[in-house]
Amino acid sequence: MIPVIAVRLFAALLTAGALGATAGPSAALAPSPSPKPSPSPSAPGSASTDPSKAAHDPGSWWVQPAPQPGAAADSRQYFILEGHPGSTLQDGLAISNYTDHPITYYVYGADGYNTPKDGQFALRDHGYPMTGVGGWVRPAFPTVTVPARTSTVVPVTIAIPADATPGDHIGGVSGMDSEVESTQQQGNVRVGIKRVVAARLYLHVDGATMGGLTVTGLKVSGSSAFPAYLSDSDGSVTATITNSGNLLQTPKAHLRATGIFGTLIEETVQLPQILPGQSIDFAQQWKHLPPFEVGTMRLEVTDDSVSPAVTSTASVSLILIPWLTILAAAVLVAAGITGHVFWRRRNNPPPVRHQRRGQRETSKAAAP
Repeated sequence: MIPVIAVRLFAALLTAGALGATAGPSAALAPSPSPKPSPSPSAPGSASTDPSKAAHDPGSWWVQPAPQPGAAADSRQYFILEGHPGSTLQDGLAISNYTDHPITYYVYGADGYNTPKDGQFALRDHGYPMTGVGGWVRPAFPTVTVPARTSTVVPVTIAIPADATPGDHIGGVSGMDSEVESTQQQGNVRVGIKRVVAARLYLHVDGATMGGLTVTGLKVSGSSAFPAYLSDSDGSVTATITNSGNLLQTPKAHLRATGIFGTLIEETVQLPQILPGQSIDFAQQWKHLPPFEVGTMRLEVTDDSVSPAVTSTASVSLILIPWLTILAAAVLVAAGITGHVFWRRRNNPPPVRHQRRGQRETSKAAAP
């Protein structure tokens, strides 16, 4: 049996689309589909996609939240919903098949998370245990076959548990082609590729909310082995940033280091959106690390897009010492001292030894 992995594409921009949707009948599509939403890395909450990673043309089929009656087909980019614990929301996922043959899809909800390495938004794969909003999504049909050049709306129910925690719950509603589109060789294993397209789901559960950010593990790595006029050396500043509240956070990181000679580095970096309860790794390169410095590194993470603003700060002592240079200098000093002592002993014999020899000669001459 060939293992299967999924290549995922996301519906694009986060826009304030209309809330709610009704299921509609299948609709025929023109052979040349109209332009579809495309990801925008610069937009908050957007997900970058690389169509070249898909098994075939990403325009062959697409999913997005179903539009309200009378609205344009692409009027909703994401599911943006709100409800209270114990309530049930009705919506729909529109699946558009632009190919000339029918396609069968798996339709399912998926939990969202931040990838630890770069903090980007991602969704759990099909078959992964969904413990969050992905587990609250209940499509009317777990599988659906969409005829060629046709769009079909699959009714979707979001059942919010009575004990659901208030705040933001982020995930997605996914459609996955049931067929393996291609295979790839990974070492000694051939892996089947299935294509997944997902529309993000932003669900806010009513109740007490609180923003929260926590910075831990702030560390400065690297030191210049030689003076700056002999060699350039780069360092890095790393930390872990956690969304400790129950709201989606879009923070900025302000990095500042001060030392004996004033401000050493001061930069502001836009961070990706951090989902509640998720953590990302912060890593910033420090170009041209000073050869010697003693001071303080301070990292302040702030989300001022909410009111009141959410801030967390961490600091660490900064000690930069060119150990190799110091070691080389110590070796040279030790060698110089050793050479000087050896030279003095060679050119200036100990006087005590001469005195004793003279005393012995005098005593021998005075003997009868």
